[in-house]
Amino acid sequence: MRILGLDIGDKRIGVAVSDKLEIISTPLEVFNNDKKVKEKLQKLINEYKIKKIVVGIPYTLKGEIGIQAKKVASFVEDIVMSTGIEVDYIDERYTTKIPLKLLKKKSKSKIIDKFSAGIILKDYLDMQKRKIESSK
Repeated sequence: MRILGLDIGDKRIGVAVSDKLEIISTPLEVFNNDKKVKEKLQKLINEYKIKKIVVGIPYTLKGEIGIQAKKVASFVEDIVMSTGIEVDYIDERYTTKIPLKLLKKKSKSKIIDKFSAGIILKDYLDMQKRKIESSK
């Protein structure tokens, strides 16, 4: 089973998927946040046999829940929860800045959304690995 990572924006959603061992995060695709989003999400869940969805929450720089975080939470409640798949959250602050630096681009594009989703999922996988290691 795999984990799906989502970077949810007003216009686009970046998607990443883990390998079956839940070690590697691979940026997968970007799709428009439109009327077909639920259908697209369900297709990915079925295709990759997803057991969990990790959603990046865009907290403010102070670590508080701002307007965008509320929008993401509403999206998760309306769309993601309806899939019946377990959902977990991770702080996504700075996930867009990292790919921007790596790609040396100043504007947000589809490739940035995809890599941001990959970073969100990679951070989550690393966090889970540290929890397992610390419990030994």
